[in-house]
Amino acid sequence: MGETMPANEMRSEFHAFTLRRIGWSMDLIDLRQLARQPGVRALYRVTAHYHDMRARNSVATLRRSGATEAVMEVVYQGWFQHKPLVYPVELDRYDALVMGLQRLRFDSLSDQPVLPAHGADLWLVERAAGSFTKSVIVAPEFAFGEYAALVEAVRMYLPESLRQIT
Repeated sequence: MGETMPANEMRSEFHAFTLRRIGWSMDLIDLRQLARQPGVRALYRVTAHYHDMRARNSVATLRRSGATEAVMEVVYQGWFQHKPLVYPVELDRYDALVMGLQRLRFDSLSDQPVLPAHGADLWLVERAAGSFTKSVIVAPEFAFGEYAALVEAVRMYLPESLRQIT
């Protein structure tokens, strides 16, 4: 007989689909494709889903190209014809984000355990470089341990990614 998937794993898969669907609905280029574009050194993406619709879902992509440039593009679901708002990001802040994620061992984190089935905001935090991609799902208000530290790092170093439009 086939094995059944644990409830939290099923929940995580469902949440991953829900979060990825936000970007798909805005026709955003997949992070893997973006990472393979010439000149792209690294990408970070934060997809924010607001369960109670108090704000528009958003996808923020931070791109590092070359030695002197980091830019964040934020797209809001259903607003501005899905054209991105563009923010320059200082390299010191970019470097602090990278170091913070390395300290957390982001690349080895799994999705936050015991994700709520419903009634919680969710973030999909992703990193890509070359052919490497990594993603982690967190419920910010229920985050603990290294997941709380991940939430804090996003809030501290990428505040533009969380600006809410109602």
